[in-house]
Parts: sequence; C-alpha cells; structure tokens
Amino acid sequence: MRQMNDKLKFTLKAWPVIAAATIGLCFLTQGVAKLFGIDLPDQEQMTTVRNYLLHTFDSMQHFKVTVSLLLQVLLMAPMLEEALFRSLGWRLPVKFLARGKSAAVWAFAVASSVAFSAAHYIDYMAFVKSGEFQWLPLSNAFLALFFFGIAQCWLYRKTDQLWCPMLNHCLFNLTNLVLIFVVPD
Repeated sequence: MRQMNDKLKFTLKAWPVIAAATIGLCFLTQGVAKLFGIDLPDQEQMTTVRNYLLHTFDSMQHFKVTVSLLLQVLLMAPMLEEALFRSLGWRLPVKFLARGKSAAVWAFAVASSVAFSAAHYIDYMAFVKSGEFQWLPLSNAFLALFFFGIAQCWLYRKTDQLWCPMLNHCLFNLTNLVLIFVVPD
C-alpha cells in the first residue's frame, strides 16, 4: 500500500512538469524553425477543432456536437491512445521482448512515440469520405508529440499504472485546448 501511495504522489508531482515541458517544446520547435526561415503550420487537427468550437460558440446551435467533440478530445482520445500506444505498443513488447534490457525499453519507447506522433497526421476524414489513406501536412507538433510519447512511456514505467498517462494525456489535451483560444495565431 505504501508503494502505491508513493507512486500516486510521484504521479501528482510529475504530470504538470511533463505537460508543461511538452507544450514548451512545441513553442521551442516553432521558434527554431522560424530562426531558420521555415514556416511550420499548426497541427491541422487542432486548427479544425479550434475553428469548429469558435463557430459553435457563435451559433450555439450545435451543442450536442460540441459536447461530443470535447468528450472525444478530453476523454476518449487519451484513453484509446494510451491503451493503444503505451499499453499495447510499448508496455506489452517491453514485458515480453525487452526483459529488462534498457536499450530495448528505449527502442520500444521511440517506436511507440513515432507511431503516436504519426497517428496525429492521418487524415481520418478523407479516409471516411473516400476510403483513401492520406497524410496531413507535418507541423511543429510532430516533435512535441514524439517527446510527449516518450514522457508518457516514462510516466507509465515509473508509476506502473495506465491511468496515470491517461490522466496526463487528458490534462495535456485540455491545456492545449485552452491555449488555442488564449495564445494568438
């Protein structure tokens, strides 16, 4: 029981630092790109969410869709993505294939994080409409999502509880959702 309390205390202390560092990395990536004259667009999915929410706040006629969208962004996506990328894509291979070897643990964390980042650039709407698989343009968020994935693996390893990265992911999405309305374009 004491070990569980120590892990919970660690989790409560760690997640704000991880979320803040990931968001900071996103801004740092954009700044470095601008330094070299590269204009990276925003992540298209977040721009779509922002534009839709701004429109619905103006009209308020799509309340059910807005609530559904918020539930997807704040609950369903974090739970599904953490179960898929951290539990199945990282923890399961580490448990059965890495057998405590540090290099293998990190290799699986990198592979899981690359897959997690790439999943945010699949144009799901195009796939639903046409059945064709397409990629969205890469943005400054790819690297931040990659490091967020690494941090999530680390958090999962430290706490040994899947709900910890799920909660962190939920709070990270909430922070990003708030930032897209607070930080100017």
